[in-house]
Amino acid sequence: MNDESQHLRPRRLVVVALLHCLLAAVACADETASAVGPLMKLYQSGRLSPERQPAVVEMICNRGNEHDLRVVFDKIVATDGMAEPLRIKAMGWLAEAARTRKVRPAGELAALADLARSNEAPLRLAAVRLAATLSVAGVSPDLQKIAADPRAPADLQQAAIAGLVAIGGDQNRATLLKLASQGPATVARMQAVAAVVGFDARAAAGEAAKVLAAASPQDDTAVMLDAFLDRKEGSAVLAKALGQVKVSADVAKRSLRYMYSVGRSDAELSAVLSAAAGVVADPPPPTQEEVAVLVREVQEHGDAARGEKIFRRADLSCMRCHSVSRAGGQVGPELSAVGGSSPLDYVVNSILNPSLAVKEQFVTRIFETTDGRVLTGIVIDRDETKVRFRDAQGKTITLAVADIDDEVEGKSMMPTGLTKFLTKGELLDLIRFISELGKPGPYAVQTVPAIQRWRVLIDPPAELIAAVPHLEHIRQLVLGSAPEAWGAAYGQVAGVLPLDELRKGTRPAVAILRGEVKVNQGGKLAVRVETSENAQVWVDAEAFESQKEFEVSLEPGLHQVIVRVEISDRPAPGLKIELTRPAGSAVQFEVVGGQ
Repeated sequence: MNDESQHLRPRRLVVVALLHCLLAAVACADETASAVGPLMKLYQSGRLSPERQPAVVEMICNRGNEHDLRVVFDKIVATDGMAEPLRIKAMGWLAEAARTRKVRPAGELAALADLARSNEAPLRLAAVRLAATLSVAGVSPDLQKIAADPRAPADLQQAAIAGLVAIGGDQNRATLLKLASQGPATVARMQAVAAVVGFDARAAAGEAAKVLAAASPQDDTAVMLDAFLDRKEGSAVLAKALGQVKVSADVAKRSLRYMYSVGRSDAELSAVLSAAAGVVADPPPPTQEEVAVLVREVQEHGDAARGEKIFRRADLSCMRCHSVSRAGGQVGPELSAVGGSSPLDYVVNSILNPSLAVKEQFVTRIFETTDGRVLTGIVIDRDETKVRFRDAQGKTITLAVADIDDEVEGKSMMPTGLTKFLTKGELLDLIRFISELGKPGPYAVQTVPAIQRWRVLIDPPAELIAAVPHLEHIRQLVLGSAPEAWGAAYGQVAGVLPLDELRKGTRPAVAILRGEVKVNQGGKLAVRVETSENAQVWVDAEAFESQKEFEVSLEPGLHQVIVRVEISDRPAPGLKIELTRPAGSAVQFEVVGGQ
C-alpha cells in the first residue's frame, strides 16, 4: 500500500462514519416528525382498552404522519387487527386525512382489495370509498366489476365509479365510457356519465343528452346534472348537447327546478331547459315602478294562508334554504320575523332580485379547484389546511386549501327564475305570506316551544305499521335505525305538522315520526299532544301510549320524542307537540331545530 492510499483510508472511514450519522439523524428526524408519538406508543403497546381505541385511532388519523397512518392501515387490513365498527370508522378517518391534510398511509396499499371483496356490506363500502380516495390502483379490477354489476347497491356502485375516476388509466376510463353509453336511464348509467365529465366533458354531455331525452319525469337525474354544474363551463357544454335532442316538458321542468334548488341559474342551460319545458326565460330584475305595482297587488289580493302552502312546496325548495320557527334549511336567512322587520317592497325585491342586497353572513364564495370543479357555498370556518362551507342543499363540504386554484365572491345562493314556475296569483300569495311573518296574528313568532323539525321514517317495517309496536321494536327499529333511514318534515309557522303531506308518494297511511329535545339541566318536562288522529307517543323508550298531556323526567342530554300516527282521510289532519317546564321543575331545555 502506497503513502497516498494510507492517507486516503482514514478519510474514507470518516466519510463513511459521517454518512452513517446522517442516515441515523434522518431516521431520528423521521421518528420525531410525528405529532402523535406518545399516542403511537400507547396504541402499539397493546395495553389500550377497546373502549379507548376509537378516540386514539381518530386522533392518530387527524394528526399523524404517513408512517403513523400506515400503522392504522395495517391494523385495518389485518384479519384480527380491529373490531369491525372501528375498522369502518378508521377507514373514514384515513380518507378524511387524505382529503384535507393530503397525508396518506406510507407504502403499497393494494391489501385494501381484500376488504373491497368483503361479504359484509358496510365494510366493503368503506373499503371501496377509501380505495377511491387514495387512488389505489391495485383495487381497479374489483372496482370495475362492482361498477358493471347491476345487482350492486347504488352507494357501492357510486363509490366504485368514483374510484375508477380517481385512479384513471385507459382501462378504467373505457369501463366508464361503456357504462355511460349503454342501457336505460339507470342510476348506474347516470353516475357513469357524471364520472366521465371529469375527463371528457363533451362525450359526457352527449350521453347525458341521450339519457335526458329517454328519461321519464320520475327519473332522478340530479347526480348527472350536479357533475356538469360542478365543472367550469360544464353547464354550457351540456346546454349545447341538449340543443341537439328533444327532452320532454316534464323532464325539462324537473331538471330546471333541480338546477334552481341548488342555487344555479346558468343562462345557457336555463334557456334551453326553459324552452323544452315551455316556460318563459328568466325575467330581468323588476324596476322600482314594477315593485310598487306588485306591492299594491299583494296588499289587495295576496292570501297568506295560500302563500304558506306555496312556500312549503317541494318544487320551489324554499324550505331547503330557509327556516321558519327555527325549522328548515340553514343556507338562507331565518324568516320567522322578516315581515315584522322589513317593508313590503324589500320582501318583493328579495324574492325577485335576490342578489340586490345580500347580508354579510350569507355572501357566497365560489371555489375553483385544481381538478376543474367549481363549488359554491357559504363559508362556515377555515384554517391553514381546509375550508368548510355549506352548499345550497345544506350539505357541509370540506375542501383542502391545497386543492383551491381560485376563490372569488359570489352572488346570492337564491337563484333568479324560481318564480317563473308560479302563476301571478301564487306569486302574490307567496309574497303576502312572507310579509306577514313576525307580525301579530297567526304568523307571529311562537312563544311556546313546539317540535317544528321532524324526522319521518322513510320505509317503516311492518312491525311498526301493523299495530302499536312493543318497546323492543321501538328500541331496535326506531332508536336503533340508521340516520339515512329518515327524511325531513317541518311544521307550519304555528307548529302544526300537516300530516296529509306525509301520504304523498309511497308513504303508508301510518307514519313514524321523531323529534328531538336537548335537555341542559335535568328535571320534569311537560308534553302536550294536539291531534285529531290516532297517535301513540314515546319519549326515548318510555311509552305514554295515547296520552294527550303528561310529564316525563329527563336527564341532561339529547332525547327523542317518537310518534306513531295513523293518518285518516279527514280534511287537513295535523299534529302539534308542545314542550313546557311545569311549575316547580328545574328543567332547562331547547327543542332541536335546523334542517
